[in-house]
Amino acid sequence: MGDKSDILVVIAHPDDEVFASGTICLFAEKGFRIAFVCATDGEGGSRDLILSNPDFPLGEIRRQELMLSAQILGASEVRFLGQPDGAVPEGEESWDQPSLISALGSIISQHNPQLILTHGPQGGYGHPAHRLLYRCVAAAAKAVSFAGSIFSFCGKVDGAFFSWHFDQPSDVLVDVRTFLPRRAASLSYHQTQIAYFLQPHFPRTVRKLASAIFGLAFSFTVAGRKRVPISTPTRFFRRFAIEGLVLQKAPNAGRAHFFREYYLNDHRVRIDR
Repeated sequence: MGDKSDILVVIAHPDDEVFASGTICLFAEKGFRIAFVCATDGEGGSRDLILSNPDFPLGEIRRQELMLSAQILGASEVRFLGQPDGAVPEGEESWDQPSLISALGSIISQHNPQLILTHGPQGGYGHPAHRLLYRCVAAAAKAVSFAGSIFSFCGKVDGAFFSWHFDQPSDVLVDVRTFLPRRAASLSYHQTQIAYFLQPHFPRTVRKLASAIFGLAFSFTVAGRKRVPISTPTRFFRRFAIEGLVLQKAPNAGRAHFFREYYLNDHRVRIDR
C-alpha cells in the first residue's frame, strides 16, 4: 500500500463495505485518507447469476467489484490478504490466523490510522467469518499497541429496516441520506452478489405480501415507500437512512474517540457514548 491512511476499513469479503458505505462517504467528505483491507477475494460467494459457467473466476471479478466500489466511496487504496472464502461458514476456520494477524499488524503499523472500522465481535449479524476477522483485527491491534479508535459497523438502529438482525446497540448514529447516490452506485458495482441485497423480490409470507400491496398502493407516501419490495440499490439504501456504529476500542491516553474528536458538532452524527 502507498501513502499512509487516516482510516482503515477492514472487511472479510468484497461487498461487506456496503453496510458502512454512507459513513465512509462521510469520512471522504472531510478529506480523510481511507484504505480498504479485505481478508478474502470472495470466491465462495453466491453464484446465482453465473450458474451456467462453474469455472467463472468469481474471486477475480469480486476483487474488481470492490475496487470500483472503493473508488466511488472515496477510498484510495484496496488490499487483499488472500485468505480462503469457504463455500460454507465453517470453511472460514481454514484461515491462517497467525499469518492474517501478522499482516494486519504490519498494515496498522505502516499506516498508524486514527480509526479502524471493521466487523463486530458477533459479526454484526452473526456471520462466522466476520466474527473471526474481528478477533484477528483486535489481536493485531493489541500486538502493535494501536493507540487509535476501533469501531464496528452494523450496530442496532431503533425502528430501522433489517436492524433487528444486528447484535450490538450503537454508540454512534450517522445520518447518511445525503450520500444516497454514491451508496447506490457502490452497491451497483457488486453485480455478482447484488441479488443478495435486493431479495426478496416477491414477498414470501402473507404478512409481507399485505405489506407490499399497501406499499405499492400508497407509494406516494413515506409509509408506503418503506413497504415497497426492494428491487433497486436506491430503494435498498432508503431503508438504511441511518448507519449504526459500535465503539470496540477507545483511543489510548484518555483521548476522545474518533467521532467525538471530529464529528461532535456535525448535525448528521449522534454520539451516545
